[in-house]
Amino acid sequence: MRFEDIKLSKQLMNALKEQNITTPTAIQKKAIPKILAGKNIVGIAQTGTGKTLAYLIPILRDLKYSEDKMPRVVILVPTRELAIQVAEEAKKLCEYLSIRTLAVYGGTNMNTQKKAVHEGCDILVGTPGRLYDLAMTGILRLKSVKKLVVDECDEMLNLGFRPQLQRIFDLLPEKRQNLLFSATTSDDVSEIVDTFFGISEDVIAAPSGTPLEKIHQTAFKAENFNTKLNLLKHFIDTNPDLRAFIFVQSKRFADVLFEKLEVAYPEQFGVIHSNKSQNFRMRMVKEFKADQLKGIVATDLVSRGIDIDNVSHVVNFDLPGEKEQYIHRIGRTGRADQQGESISFVTSEEYNLFTGIQSFMDVKVEFSDFPEEVEISKQKIPEEMEPDIHDAPTIVNPNHIVGEGEKFEEKKKENKKVNLRPRDKVKRKKFKKRKRRK
Repeated sequence: MRFEDIKLSKQLMNALKEQNITTPTAIQKKAIPKILAGKNIVGIAQTGTGKTLAYLIPILRDLKYSEDKMPRVVILVPTRELAIQVAEEAKKLCEYLSIRTLAVYGGTNMNTQKKAVHEGCDILVGTPGRLYDLAMTGILRLKSVKKLVVDECDEMLNLGFRPQLQRIFDLLPEKRQNLLFSATTSDDVSEIVDTFFGISEDVIAAPSGTPLEKIHQTAFKAENFNTKLNLLKHFIDTNPDLRAFIFVQSKRFADVLFEKLEVAYPEQFGVIHSNKSQNFRMRMVKEFKADQLKGIVATDLVSRGIDIDNVSHVVNFDLPGEKEQYIHRIGRTGRADQQGESISFVTSEEYNLFTGIQSFMDVKVEFSDFPEEVEISKQKIPEEMEPDIHDAPTIVNPNHIVGEGEKFEEKKKENKKVNLRPRDKVKRKKFKKRKRRK
C-alpha cells in the first residue's frame, strides 16, 4: 500500500511530502485501510513505528470542514508531553486544511483552555483528567464526537486515569469509531476494550513486547552508582557524536546524576522529571532537538511521548521496575528506520529483573566485558545507603506524572487542614468571653 492508493487529498499529500514522509510503515499499512472502513481497532506496534500517523492520516482524509465548535475527534493521551506532540503532528498535517486542532492538559490555566474550547476545534487532544474537568464545566460538549482515539491506554491505567476514562466514555455518543494504539498491552487494556469498544479488530505490526529490530542491545555489570557513573563517562568520552537519553530510577537520582555530569561536562546535559516545570522540560527538549545538548538525564516521564530523531543511545543507568517500560525506553532510539544503541547497567540485585525483561521481549541480551580502563568503585553514595521510601523504584513507576484525578484527591486532603496563623490565636484571646464580676 502507498499513500496514493488511499486517495489522500492534494493538501494532505503536500503536508506529508513537506515532512519527507513518502512510504507507509508496517502499522500504517495494516491500520489505515481498516480505519477507513470504519472498524474499531486495537493497534499494537513498537514505539517509533509511526502509530500517531496511522490514525491521524485516515481521520484527516475523511474529516471535512465544519462550522461546529464542538470537537468531532477526541484523542486521549496519558501525558502532557504526548498531548503536545500529537497536537503538533496533527497541525503539521493540517497545514493546508481547514481543520482546527487543540491540546488540553493539566498543569496549565484551565480558564485559558476553556476559552480555547469555546472558540472551537475539530480535533481535541487531551489528558483524561483535564478533558473530563472541561466537560464538567459545560464548556466542552462531546455529543458531536465521531471518532475516539485512545493512545497508550496501558500507561493511562498505570497513572490512575481509569475513573476519568470511564466517565468520558459515558459522555460520548454510542455511535462512534474507537481506535486504540499502544506499544504494549495488558489485561486491564483488554477489559477496557471489551467493555467500551464493542466489536473490534486487532492490528498487530509486532507482538506486545517486541523491541525494534534496528536497536542493538547490550549490558554491563555494575554494582553501584559511582561505577555506573565511571562507565557512563567512558561512553561519553569514546562517542563524540553521542546523543542520548539516560534513564534513572527516580527523581532524586536524576538530580544527583545530572549534578555529577554538569561538573564533568558543563552545559552539555539536561535533566527532566515531574518536579521540573512544564516550561523547563520543554526547553530541555528544544535544546536537545537543536543539538545544544549531548543528552538528557530522565525518569520514565519521557519514555513515552517525546519524539526526537537521531537519538544514538539509550542508557538504562537503572533498570525500570516494569518490563513494559523497558520497551518504551529503548524505543527513544532506532526511530525512523535508523540504527540505535541500548546500553543497560545491571547490578546483582537487578539481574533477575533483567532476565525477566529478556524473557518478555523473547530476546537474549549479551553482557559485554567491563572496560579495563574504567575504575570499579567500592564507595556508595549516600542516596544508595539511605534510600528514600517515597522515591524508591517499585513495580508501579514512581516517576509518572500524577493524574489529575490523583491531584484532586491530594488537594481535597489539603483543604481539610486547618491553618491557624499566629494572629488568629491573638484574636481568639482578645475576644474571649469575660467573666462576670461578683
